[in-house]
Amino acid sequence: MSTEVITTSGSDRYHAREDCDWYQAGRRGSEAQGYRLHEPTWTSVAEAEAAGRTACGNCVTGSAHA
Repeated sequence: MSTEVITTSGSDRYHAREDCDWYQAGRRGSEAQGYRLHEPTWTSVAEAEAAGRTACGNCVTGSAHA
């Protein structure tokens, strides 16, 4: 898979879309707790996984339950 995904240096997940509900909720939660938000980075799935990140269950695998 050569599709680019989004992640940050402070995350253990990668996302297919910047508007993913889980990605946005994580950023809002971090901001509300006073954490510094890390800049988003677009990268390949292979690079994200090599860095130890796993796929978002909402926007990448689609296995999230509403």
